[in-house]
Amino acid sequence: MNDADKRAKRMERVLKVQVQKRQIEEWTLTHLKQRHAEIDQADREILQSLDPSSELHGLFVDAKVKSLRRNDLARRDNLKAQAETEGRLREARRGEKGVEKRRDEARREAGSASEAKTLASNVDAFLARVPAPGGRR
Repeated sequence: MNDADKRAKRMERVLKVQVQKRQIEEWTLTHLKQRHAEIDQADREILQSLDPSSELHGLFVDAKVKSLRRNDLARRDNLKAQAETEGRLREARRGEKGVEKRRDEARREAGSASEAKTLASNVDAFLARVPAPGGRR
């Protein structure tokens, strides 16, 4: 195995790592979006539970307001985490594309080296069959 083949295999391994990094960031972003939807659903449920016609309405308003505030903080943290994750995801995609280009270059180089070796072998075989100039047949 020549250096070009080794480089191509190494680039394949690096690309697999880059793909896994991207997949982890995608999973994280999906998880954060699901959590954001859960927070929104919890807010809707709290707001729907506010019934001014109920006799117990005033007893739970403070607790519900605290829950809404807590959800608002969680939502802000979630949005911040989403933005950070999206940035890491863009970087992972960019890195993956860069490694793909280097892998393709290494493959072309390995293919060229293999073709050159085959060509040299074919030329040597041809020259071995051709009689030397001025020589006997």
